[in-house]
Amino acid sequence: MKDYYTVDELAKKLGVTTRTIRNYQKSHMIEGVKVAGQWRFSREAVQTLLGENFTDPLLTFNQQREEKKHGESLLAIDVPIVSDDLLKKQTQEIINQFNSLYSSENRQFFYERINDHLARYTLVGHLKYVITFGQWIESLIEKSTNTK
Repeated sequence: MKDYYTVDELAKKLGVTTRTIRNYQKSHMIEGVKVAGQWRFSREAVQTLLGENFTDPLLTFNQQREEKKHGESLLAIDVPIVSDDLLKKQTQEIINQFNSLYSSENRQFFYERINDHLARYTLVGHLKYVITFGQWIESLIEKSTNTK
């Protein structure tokens, strides 16, 4: 893996558009630095985006308990991995949905590949967001698993 990626390089590597990379950046899913007028993303930032350097959302959720000013919920959805291609397609569709409808500072989405057989999607935010987005994810997984 390279040490730094441009927006174009990262989009090609992840199989997404450059707009998606900018959406990741806007929603703070990936941090970058501007070098000579061009955004660059470190290997560590890419690994974090891909869930390779994963901070457990439950630990963060519990550690920030004292700082919270409003009610917040956490939902973890464990998903059996049917195939790598299906997992990649599902995850990209979920990320696109999050970016288009749900991204804000009070809402968080995490993806973690636990092992070769299991992945986890975790949602943190207001209860209505967690329930609504969680139900959408469940229906997407059911639909794509049943069409396999």
